[in-house]
Amino acid sequence: MKKHNQPAVLKTARKRTAVVGVGILAAAMNPAFAETQSVRLDTVNVKGGKVVRSGYKAPNTTIGKRMQDIQNIPQSATVINRQVIQDQATTDLKSTLKNAGITFQAGEGGQAEVPIIRGMHAGNDVYDDGLRGSSAQFNSDTYNTERVEVLKGSAAVLFGRGAAGGVINQVNKSPYIGTGGEVAAGIGTQGKRRVTADINHAFNDDIAVRLNVMGDKADSFRKPVDSKRWGIAPSIAFGLSGDTQLELSYKHDNSKKTADFGVPYLKTGENTRTAAVEAVDQFYGFNTDFEDSKRDSYTAALSHKFNDNVSLNNNLRYSRTRYRLLGVPPRLTENKDGTYTIGRDLGRGKKTINYDANTLTNNTDVNFKFNTGDIKHDLLVNLELTREKRDNYRDTYSFFNKADNRPVTSQPWRNLKTLTPGVPADDVYFTRNSALGGTLTTRTVGVGINDIVELTPTLKAVAGVRFNSIKTKNTPADNSPHVQRSDTIRTYNGSLIWDYRPGSNVYASYNTAATPVAYRVTGQSDSLDPSQLVAAPEKTRTIEIGTKNAFFDDALTVNAALFHTKKTQQYYRDAGFIDWAKVYGLDLEVAGRVTDRFNVLGNVIVSNGKMRATSRSTTQLDGHFPEAAAKVTANVWGNYRITDQFNTGLGLRYVGDRYTHMPARGGNGVMKQKLPAYTAVDAMVSYENRNFRAQLNANNVLDKKYFDTGHRQQAIPGERRNFVATVGYKF
Repeated sequence: MKKHNQPAVLKTARKRTAVVGVGILAAAMNPAFAETQSVRLDTVNVKGGKVVRSGYKAPNTTIGKRMQDIQNIPQSATVINRQVIQDQATTDLKSTLKNAGITFQAGEGGQAEVPIIRGMHAGNDVYDDGLRGSSAQFNSDTYNTERVEVLKGSAAVLFGRGAAGGVINQVNKSPYIGTGGEVAAGIGTQGKRRVTADINHAFNDDIAVRLNVMGDKADSFRKPVDSKRWGIAPSIAFGLSGDTQLELSYKHDNSKKTADFGVPYLKTGENTRTAAVEAVDQFYGFNTDFEDSKRDSYTAALSHKFNDNVSLNNNLRYSRTRYRLLGVPPRLTENKDGTYTIGRDLGRGKKTINYDANTLTNNTDVNFKFNTGDIKHDLLVNLELTREKRDNYRDTYSFFNKADNRPVTSQPWRNLKTLTPGVPADDVYFTRNSALGGTLTTRTVGVGINDIVELTPTLKAVAGVRFNSIKTKNTPADNSPHVQRSDTIRTYNGSLIWDYRPGSNVYASYNTAATPVAYRVTGQSDSLDPSQLVAAPEKTRTIEIGTKNAFFDDALTVNAALFHTKKTQQYYRDAGFIDWAKVYGLDLEVAGRVTDRFNVLGNVIVSNGKMRATSRSTTQLDGHFPEAAAKVTANVWGNYRITDQFNTGLGLRYVGDRYTHMPARGGNGVMKQKLPAYTAVDAMVSYENRNFRAQLNANNVLDKKYFDTGHRQQAIPGERRNFVATVGYKF
């Protein structure tokens, strides 16, 4: 449970001319030597009638289950605070994560896009206030988001199952002692319309309420793709000035949008296909394509401080999700010689998802601080109890042409350069039959212990262990026998941190993770096959060596880390198991104030790696780099304050080539689908005073055509150039 203070006014840093050296920003593997107190940093504060903006360096993080100094933890991490989210005008989690160098893979059969952290899938490693969500449909709106935290590297000691390449934690806004807020409205190109409200009221020093609401509508450069969503998030907190605090919150999110399966690949080599950049403006779906979701969550967060050395945090949440999708991915038919014939059919395979899911989870953290002689301990004990249930439905759709009521299974295409489809998207209707396919239930019991040991004033050691019992059961609806799998897994961590000067250190860490294969597969299916039942859990370990330095009175951090992550017994969908996959590389990051007027947040990740596959079904994958991961990513966003009221921002993002893999015809090697590298530029200009804010954002200023995500059969285009103007009234 977070303890909520009045908004803190950040002191402006003095002018700096020193050259910034190399350092690191490490991420939370454990609770650092910090109070459990949460400091709420407002986007804009007023001091003496003068606007004072928050910086891009987040001093604390809850990625380790409680508030702690991000400088004291031995893993790489990125924290994207509310100031960055506002300056970039990002409205969803995926857009925010570009600041962390994360790439994405389009989900199997219409599943949500999967974030890739250090070459490893993290679709089941997205958290909300440190609690596991109810489904993999992670791309939520940021209207109720205070900050987004990304922990890189294995992290199962704190987060339980999964967490192979890292975790993502979205921290929600909470009530605080004070009264104020902002109402904002935005309008932009491509039909963009958005309204938000953030209102906080304190009745006294102990009780406060907060309400966040959002409505958002947008079209796309790929007509008729569009989206509509709205949300509401009320919360109330008791005991804000005492040792016992209770926060009750509710959140409802509703989203309706067009299911977009992107564009097909064109064969560009013997075993290589490349996404057709020329076709990014084409939509190959029908007017019937849709993706609808509703999510409700109810949370009770309780904290109690027994004394200066013992504290307790307990978080209880029930959430439910309803998700429906119908889409028709394009499939371009090749001739035997790899050429294409204009007028041949463009295949239209139907993809459907229909499920209801609910999650009941309780996390208890007890923190003990004590001494054994001259050695100080900061011990965290965690207990997790989680039950997840998902009812999967099997939908059958039939498509018909409105003109003659004849079935539509494919359509001719008329232009090789643009792949123009021959049947207009709005000339189709469908019929549907739906039936329950099966029910998946997963129960998790986890116990973890993590201790930070201060051996000397400048040397700390970290050690932890976690035990998880995970049971996954599939109950078919057709009365066939149910299947189930139980796993008991142990994970560990250990590290050393040497503070070689105040505010700077070097560290070395070893962290592990494990994921039961049955759980990983059932997140995308309504059945288990025998190979998944007998398979041992995937196991991952990360070795990391890094250094971090704070500059300019702790206003700026520069981070560097070398990492090596290896996963064994990895399940590769549609192929089977591979022996192992490894990714190693360099992670650099800078965050904070360079001068009084200049803020920056940036990172560069350079990596390499490969997969080892010796089984008959996966040997074609041997030697290839893990799919959907880029060997090089770079992101930098800078904000320069021209005057006390006028601000400008400029950002550059680069993502290298990415590939997905599938067996080639006749077993001759691997067919690689390529998403070409791209560079995009974003910009911002704003004016703000104590009561008013006006901002203009230009995204993809150079109108670069690129692909944001991809699947083995199609690629999803990224946004074209667009503009969004926002005005806000603060009170």
